[in-house]
Amino acid sequence: MPNQFYSHGKLLITGEYFVLSGATAFAIPLKLGQGMDVELVNDDMNLIYWSTSVKNQPWFSAVFSKADLSIIETNNSKSSEFIHKLLLFVKEKSSALNVSQSVRISANVEFPMEWGFGSSSTLIANLAQWAKINPYELLFATTNGSGYDVACAMVDSPILYKNHPKPEVVKVDFNPNFLDKIYFIYLGQKQNSSASVEKLGPIVKGRNIEADKISAISKGIVKSTSLREFDALVYEHERIMSATLGVKPVKQKLFPDFDGSVKSLGAWGGDFIMATHSGEANYVYNYFNAKGLDVIFPYNHIVL
Repeated sequence: MPNQFYSHGKLLITGEYFVLSGATAFAIPLKLGQGMDVELVNDDMNLIYWSTSVKNQPWFSAVFSKADLSIIETNNSKSSEFIHKLLLFVKEKSSALNVSQSVRISANVEFPMEWGFGSSSTLIANLAQWAKINPYELLFATTNGSGYDVACAMVDSPILYKNHPKPEVVKVDFNPNFLDKIYFIYLGQKQNSSASVEKLGPIVKGRNIEADKISAISKGIVKSTSLREFDALVYEHERIMSATLGVKPVKQKLFPDFDGSVKSLGAWGGDFIMATHSGEANYVYNYFNAKGLDVIFPYNHIVL
C-alpha cells in the first residue's frame, strides 16, 4: 500500500511581489490540489520512478538513479531538472531515500498546469510531508518564492501570510455576505512566476511605505463587511501596485467598462484575475464570455 499525501492549490489575493519583502498578504487555499503516492519497489535497480499526471492523464515521467539522483531518462528535461533539485535537498536533509528498494513516486495534479494554481508548491508540500522536512526550507532552497503558496497547500482556510523574518501563517475567517459576488477568471496567458519575480520583485524592495499600506489593505480586506468596502480596498491595492511597478491595472487595460472591481492576482499579466459585481452572475459570465474568456469560477466553487 503506497503512502499517500495531498496538498491544496492557491490563489494570492493581495500582496503580490511585496510579500517577498515582508508585507502581509491575503491568500486562499483551493479545493483543487495535487496528490502524491510513494511506494517501494523490489526490483534491485536502485532507481526512482517518477510520474506526474494532470487530471489523471499522463503528463510527465522520469527515472532517476537513487545513488546520485542523476536523470536516466525523461520526457521533459526542464521538469526533471526541477525535480532533481528537489530530490537533492530531500536526500541531504532526510533519510526518506535511505532504503534498499527502488522508489516509485506518482503524482496527480487536479487542475491544468497553465492555470497557475500551484503545481510546484503542492509538489513541494507533498515531498516535504513524505520526507518529514520543513517545506519552507525546501521551497527557499529551490525557488525564489515567498512561501505563501506552500502555506496554502497545508491549510484549510484563508490565511494572512508574512515571510519575514520567518514564515508566519495566521488562519482567518473570511466569510462576508458578498462571497457570491466574487469571481475568478482565467485570462489564458500563463505567467512564469519565477521570471516575473526576477523582473518585478526588485522594484518593490525598500518600498517600506507602500509595503505597510499593502499589509494594511490585506488585513482590511479580511475584515471588510460590505462589497463597497472590499472594492475600495481592491482599487487602492491596484493603484499602489500600478504606481510601483509602472504597469497599468488590468481593469484599465482590458476591462474598463466592467461594472465592478477587477484585480490582478499573483504575477501581473496572466493567470487569473478576481472580479466583483454587485448584480446577477449572468452579467459576469456574459461580459467575460464576450471577451473570449470562459473559465470563470464563483468564489465558493473553487475556494476551500
